[in-house]
Amino acid sequence: MTGCEVKLIEDGADALVVGVSGRISADNAREAEDTIRSFAAGREDRLLVLDMSELAYIASAGLRAIMRLLKQGGKVRVVEVSPEVYDVFEMTGFTQLLEVRKRLRQISLEGATMLGKGANGEVWRLDDETIVKVYNEGASLDKIALENDHATAAFKVGLPCAIAFDTVRVDTRYGIVFELLNAETVGHHVTNHPESIPEMGDAMGRLLREMHSTKAEPGSLPRIVDKMHGWIDYIAQAYGDVVTDEDIALLRQVVDAAPDTGTIIHNDFHEGNIMLQGNELVLIDLDDVCSGNPVFDLINQYSSHVIVVQQKPEVAGKSLGMRVEDVMPMYDQTLLAYFDGDVARVEQHKQVMQLMSLFMFMIFPAKSKDSSNMTPETAQTIYAQILPQFRAMAPQIVQAMGMYR
Repeated sequence: MTGCEVKLIEDGADALVVGVSGRISADNAREAEDTIRSFAAGREDRLLVLDMSELAYIASAGLRAIMRLLKQGGKVRVVEVSPEVYDVFEMTGFTQLLEVRKRLRQISLEGATMLGKGANGEVWRLDDETIVKVYNEGASLDKIALENDHATAAFKVGLPCAIAFDTVRVDTRYGIVFELLNAETVGHHVTNHPESIPEMGDAMGRLLREMHSTKAEPGSLPRIVDKMHGWIDYIAQAYGDVVTDEDIALLRQVVDAAPDTGTIIHNDFHEGNIMLQGNELVLIDLDDVCSGNPVFDLINQYSSHVIVVQQKPEVAGKSLGMRVEDVMPMYDQTLLAYFDGDVARVEQHKQVMQLMSLFMFMIFPAKSKDSSNMTPETAQTIYAQILPQFRAMAPQIVQAMGMYR
């Protein structure tokens, strides 16, 4: 069509992304609409995302085409809109009818310093006042918005959380920018100042205890048990040839054995996800934060500090941002503060966590299903090694779950 191009960008399970570029005028609006409808045919249950990053102009005929899509019950979102085109949507009231997102600011990491790298992306210092969390390729704006919502929910109940003030593009990826003056990750600080391990471990233990004592506002966060059962559903579907119905029932029994305390759990609490700003610790990477029993947070913490680091020492540098030799001293100091200096309780806890790690290994293929490292062959290897032990120890794991209230 003359002056306007419409192309299919992504045919996803939840969303259909269609690019619209050039100029939409009275002469080509109907043809553009017909092309969009041809892409959407048979996919009416999905969100239709119109990517207008390369659209320079839209006439009223183009707006009427979008209105017809809306009137037929379609779910439509317009993204990457230039300021000029956004003004048209705003002045005509379309921003009240559907979600219209402005084009994101593009930033460069040239000259920036990486502070840490985790499963969801990296944290970079842009300058003395700001840091940016850059998400992995494929992360959606919805995922980023969800993290901001979770951070706000935790912030409202008094937890120290970094709240993003801008969403940006970093090449082909998305990022969120925080104002954190002269801040660094705890892992980075400990690496440069290993003598600070007692102080930093104490501070992390107190923060973890505070978080696990703070009730989430009802409905403000997803429940960890629902997330766990969703992962178990995935395991049953993807690995039903190895994991039996009886195994699935045992996994659900373990999850349901933990009393729902309704408190806040980070779900990825470690030195690479906590910023040190002055003398204050600030939580970041809150996209997986939930409400529920702290035991699930503690199992994750044991896995990332003990199991994973023992098996893959390079993880210490990438996700925790620490030297391998500093990981266990920090973990022990954190637990000592968490359990208020009770050495016997710390040792008992570590023994229980070793037992519960069998459960986490069972969940791991589902939790990490989007990771390039989690191949079907890797999952099969995990289950071949862990299943016999999990089946034998499941009753004890269920009993141990009830200890955490």
